[in-house]
Amino acid sequence: MPLSLPIALFALAFLVFNVVLCLRVWRMTELPVWRRILPALLLCTALAASSGRAWGVTAVAEAVAFPLNAATALLGMYELDRRRARRAAADGQARPS
Repeated sequence: MPLSLPIALFALAFLVFNVVLCLRVWRMTELPVWRRILPALLLCTALAASSGRAWGVTAVAEAVAFPLNAATALLGMYELDRRRARRAAADGQARPS
């Protein structure tokens, strides 16, 4: 099996993971608008940089696309983790000891 197939499958899975994270953060109405939109903007910028490979602009894709994709995933997971922590803290305060 050529090495390009597992790499392509990983890239597709990572893209789907990022899109799902972006959508989940987008639906968090308790966040300010800029924090809800930031992961999606990072992902769109990464996709635009990656699509530059089709036109032969590989330097931008190599330098920018993966760090932006990683930042999208880290930021999305951070926002979801903070939401879980806020909910857990609210549940803990709501219950009498």
